[in-house]
Amino acid sequence: MNRTILLAIFMMMGMAMQAQGIRVNYKGATPTIADFVTTYLSQEDDEEMIKGIWEDWESRQQGKALSNGASFTVDVKNGFIRYDKRYTANTYSYTEFCFWNCKDGKHKLLGVNRGCIEQGKPVTAQFTGLKFYTYDNQTKRMTQTLNTELGAGIHVRPEVTYALPQAGKDIMATIHAQQEVQILMKWNGAKFDQEQLGRPAGNVQVSAPAHTGSFGENIKYKDDDYIRVYTAEQFLNALGSNRNVLVAKNTEINLTPILNDQSRFRTRYKMWMPDASSGVAGGRETVVSEEVFDGRQLTLVNMKQLLIEGEQNSRIVVDPRYAFCLRFVDCSQCTVSNLTIGHTEGGYCQGGVIGVTRGWRNMVINSDLYGCGTYGLELEGTNSFSLYSSNIHDCTYGIMQLRNCEAVHSTHCDFFNNREYALIESQGCVGTVFEDCRFFANWGDAALFSFDREFILMGCAVYHPTQNLGTMNLCDQPGAKNFFSENPLDKNIQSREIGPDGHYVNARGE
Repeated sequence: MNRTILLAIFMMMGMAMQAQGIRVNYKGATPTIADFVTTYLSQEDDEEMIKGIWEDWESRQQGKALSNGASFTVDVKNGFIRYDKRYTANTYSYTEFCFWNCKDGKHKLLGVNRGCIEQGKPVTAQFTGLKFYTYDNQTKRMTQTLNTELGAGIHVRPEVTYALPQAGKDIMATIHAQQEVQILMKWNGAKFDQEQLGRPAGNVQVSAPAHTGSFGENIKYKDDDYIRVYTAEQFLNALGSNRNVLVAKNTEINLTPILNDQSRFRTRYKMWMPDASSGVAGGRETVVSEEVFDGRQLTLVNMKQLLIEGEQNSRIVVDPRYAFCLRFVDCSQCTVSNLTIGHTEGGYCQGGVIGVTRGWRNMVINSDLYGCGTYGLELEGTNSFSLYSSNIHDCTYGIMQLRNCEAVHSTHCDFFNNREYALIESQGCVGTVFEDCRFFANWGDAALFSFDREFILMGCAVYHPTQNLGTMNLCDQPGAKNFFSENPLDKNIQSREIGPDGHYVNARGE
């Protein structure tokens, strides 16, 4: 019998077996995830991938040592098993198994997810991906079911990785493209409903070279994760939810010329308007050129998970003395990192460095905020704001102003050379904490703290006249002991490495 006929016979036998289903043997009332895994590994015809897992699974069942770099996570209670095989620190493969009960009470669904990571990045191979088997409680057999029949089909060319749930019922799919997108696949008892958690991949325009072209072009990437920008045009075009914007090394971006040009704000996601305080109708993310007393300011509305980060010696400045350098309205989980931000000339009455209105879990880290018309930070109605390892200095009114905020936490920060009213003013705020912060060289005749509710100091150094400390009767001092000195200009105050760190480290640590 020739080879072609033999191949045809084996193919027909495989099709017949698939149609009939794979018998699941088990003890007890119902099969467990361990029973499904044993059945799958013993019947799967992809020997190249399965052989090693099957041998390690048998070894585990017999109490023997696994092969080099192999490990199992077995959670029978939650119906989840994962096998990892590590080859180097950044290269490994994994296989996940999970099963769901169907709401018809007659079936179960087994999911098998295979993945491969090379040098820390996902790769697509013949054996990678997600597939399913439907188990019939009556026949005790399982047959493969197409992803599309279950609402789990994702048709894209880039790499897609999945994470099966050890707890809960939903699958997380991640599309690895120029802009990473996550899709939550929610199990409803019969199939999966897909909910996109990020902006669709491919929405970011990329062109070259870096320093020529019109507005909306010339975005260049650092790896696949960052949009590196060199000009104000590139910076404004790059802004959006679920994006990482990197201001290039030795780059100063002055936003004022483009903010003052109304012709630059006629595209879909940009608005030219007098006031954005109330947000933008419909919850749409928007980049706004907002009018102030002596010019215009940049206001970002309804942004989520936006990172604005700087490389070595990068800064953002504005000319109007009464404008915020960056203002966030109804934004969540946005971060400003490793940047120097300030005004070319200080003013009075209004115009801080960074302003945040409403939103939650926004943060400023490793940054230098300076030279504003009022305060380095002005926060209103926001929740869970963090300031970490940053400086606020040379602001004409004071350090920060807080209104009706919750959980504002400043950690390892220096506040200096600020004047002239209450330096930290807070009204209607709860959960305000300063930890490992220093206050020095500020306007000595100004009250340092002006709070109407309790706040916390932990491990801070306060160089300020005692009579002008302000509302210390509302200060709780738990944990690490605070240090107080009468002299704002104490010569023993030494510089410490706070603010922009002078370098950028990517995901690979380079």
